[in-house]
Amino acid sequence: MAVENFLQIGTLVVGSVGICVALVNQRRQLNAQMFIEFSRRFEDLLRLFPTEAWLANRSAGQPLPPPSQELTDCTLYCIQFIADVYLLQKSGYISNRLWMLWDSEIKRTLTGPVFRREWDGVAAEFAHNHDFLRYIDTLMNPQRTRQ
Repeated sequence: MAVENFLQIGTLVVGSVGICVALVNQRRQLNAQMFIEFSRRFEDLLRLFPTEAWLANRSAGQPLPPPSQELTDCTLYCIQFIADVYLLQKSGYISNRLWMLWDSEIKRTLTGPVFRREWDGVAAEFAHNHDFLRYIDTLMNPQRTRQ
């Protein structure tokens, strides 16, 4: 009787470990798929974004391009993309390690002069998501946050 109980417990332990390993692997695979998909979406956005504006946003030595509807639209698309990633992370669909990679790049991008200039023109599109607005405003203006 004791041997049977030991075998049943052993079977349960092995089965539980197998399920845990499968769940961890599935989460890692989902994160990898999300990384690939969001990297593709980012590349698509980068192709749309005017090159001189992107370079000016990344390098202080580059002159700022004049405001344009194209630049405003591209900024809106980029920030919508960031909002999608942000909401997935807040909902627990993106691991903290993956988020930390993206978050540092988001900060680097949004603190550039082009995005700072364009943000006021597109911020109203995100008025429904106060948490996201606070996140963006904290990145762009750490000394003040939107109420």
